Amino acid sequence: MLIINNKMIAQKKTTYLHDWVNDEMIRGRYIFTKDDVKNLNLPISDQALQNSLNRLIERGIIMSPWQNFYVTIPTEYKLRGVVPPSFYIDRLMQFLGRDYYVSLLTAAAFNGASHQKAMVFQVTTNGGPIRSGVKNGIRLVFTLRQNLPSEFTRQIKTQTGYMIVAGPELTALDVVAEESKVGGLSRAAEVLVELCENTSWGVGKSQLIGFFSSATIQRLGYLLEKIEFREQADSLYALFKQSGKTMRKIPLKQTVAIRADMPINKRWKIIENYKFDIDEI
Repeated sequence: MLIINNKMIAQKKTTYLHDWVNDEMIRGRYIFTKDDVKNLNLPISDQALQNSLNRLIERGIIMSPWQNFYVTIPTEYKLRGVVPPSFYIDRLMQFLGRDYYVSLLTAAAFNGASHQKAMVFQVTTNGGPIRSGVKNGIRLVFTLRQNLPSEFTRQIKTQTGYMIVAGPELTALDVVAEESKVGGLSRAAEVLVELCENTSWGVGKSQLIGFFSSATIQRLGYLLEKIEFREQADSLYALFKQSGKTMRKIPLKQTVAIRADMPINKRWKIIENYKFDIDEI
């Protein structure tokens, strides 16, 4: 009988939480933390509270993309049992106490590169190391950058508010700087072809290039010429010259060995140690 009573008590606690979650959802509040639930002052232990939350997860009512951080699953996502990170990423980064912006292929999709659908959700953030990994079926990938070029991001509306997304020029530089995270230089060039319809390298971007190394700007300029966006390459070259940065000979692909007989692009001082088929882009 004791077991039955305990089971009934557990069901009652879970039902109470379920009702509270539903009430919050009706009010348009889909995201909560464990501390929010604790503030309800339920007369139960922390372990009992966690058990109740776990039961709601098992029933597909809520999901937990991060420890002690919960998202109510709206009706339109019930069949999948998971909601996209765009639904909660801003609140999650607030919860983690991090500045951030959505970046790389994920940002590219919001900046005109409509064919760049990635199987990951990529975010650039500051602070100490943060582990990337699969969260409720979606891979969250974090890139660290201590100084975020916030002036070159924008807010995009989501179902729960907004999220901060890199603008097209910041995305272009990130894609080149972090080419290993987008599938390599050929994939980076593909992304640039679509992004460049919305990028401009006028004097207003001089502050932006200050956030990146000379090597990244050189590689971006070289790629812009290769994909035949020569005017943008010229504008970027002018910005580089005005920035006071120093241009040195560097390999196009950092992880590929260089030889003395490899050609060197005179303008961008790029050692051409990697080839990709421009006709396929």
